[in-house]
Amino acid sequence: MRKVAPTPVKERIAQYVSTLEAAKICGVSTFSIQRWFDEGLLVGARLPGGKRRIEADSLRRFMAEHGLLPSASSTGDRARILLVEDDAKLLDVMRDALSEGNRLLVQTASTGLDAGLALAEFKPDVIVLDVMLEDVPGPALVRRIRQSPVGRSVRIVAISGKAGPEDIREMKAAGANAFLPKPFEMRELLKALQIPAGASKD
Repeated sequence: MRKVAPTPVKERIAQYVSTLEAAKICGVSTFSIQRWFDEGLLVGARLPGGKRRIEADSLRRFMAEHGLLPSASSTGDRARILLVEDDAKLLDVMRDALSEGNRLLVQTASTGLDAGLALAEFKPDVIVLDVMLEDVPGPALVRRIRQSPVGRSVRIVAISGKAGPEDIREMKAAGANAFLPKPFEMRELLKALQIPAGASKD
């Protein structure tokens, strides 16, 4: 009886994309992709030197699960900062300082309602949030952000000149990552943002 040679099975080779490519596809910054990879939400490989590569199938599944649509945005390589502050002067100072050098993409909002709209449209990596907004309490807004698919992995830096210890504890319990008392130096804000130095180069 003649033996029939087994049919060779082709091994499936995973396709990978860089964090920059993934960011442009999703319409977010490389900072978001890096965070999602480090949190295990995206599957891939880390190359020598620390660069990340994302499996294309993993990226597609993640986009489907979180309602992310492919984007042709050319700003995906810059970290996105959403500033939510009802003090117009402070808002201008922060926006001008963070926009300098065109390294960060900055969006602003002065109310909780505007912040909610910007969250969905702008897809920020970091939100700087005034605790004492007139239209919504800070903790309530933080909880709403965390309940949104886009806001689950966003870094939230709460700021206030009037918040006491109990207010700060409530903000952190709601999901804020850090707190800065007003007035603060811009270097303190930059440190709290935790934007990686190589966020636009990976």
